[in-house]
Amino acid sequence: MSGDSRQKTDTETAGPSTRSYDGSRRREQGHERVLAAAARLAKAQSRWTWQDITFRAVADEAGVSERTVYRHFPTQAALHDALMDRLRAEADVSFEGLDASGVAEMARRMFRSLDRYTPHPVDATEHSPTLVAVDRTRREGLLAASDGDRRLAAVLDVLWSVESYERLARAWGMDADHAAEAVGWAIETLQSASVVEHRPTAGG
Repeated sequence: MSGDSRQKTDTETAGPSTRSYDGSRRREQGHERVLAAAARLAKAQSRWTWQDITFRAVADEAGVSERTVYRHFPTQAALHDALMDRLRAEADVSFEGLDASGVAEMARRMFRSLDRYTPHPVDATEHSPTLVAVDRTRREGLLAASDGDRRLAAVLDVLWSVESYERLARAWGMDADHAAEAVGWAIETLQSASVVEHRPTAGG
């Protein structure tokens, strides 16, 4: 038998751990390619709804088949959840572990991110499981940051919303930075007023 015939390819000589690593890396790369395409779709449109982020649209943007998108995200809800996580991570916005001192800054970060992508405000939460989950997490975070004061948490929720950003941008002509500072100021002012209101009076 010749020396050449005895040689094996890299694939043949690779052990199970190497092949497993290569397969995992390809899956991760494919997952990232699809998710990056979904994020580009959201950022490319000044106004978009979750109905715009379909398997077909993402597949076309990523240059892959719809089957490939399904392989990484078996449901549209899974795709939307991953996209929301990506957009929030890029904006450095998190509702988990939120405390009173962080509410204004998180709102500022979200408003600044809306300059890059703006979901349509009429895309009501009842039409999107992803938005239902995000809305619930945000309200829970605001309630915790308000020490259970539902009135304060509710008003903070109104201030920290896409609708508020839209109003400041469209009716008042504010850019994202000015809108972010305005909502941050409003939140901090409201929180300060709440602290004063609940401060024990002398001799009380």
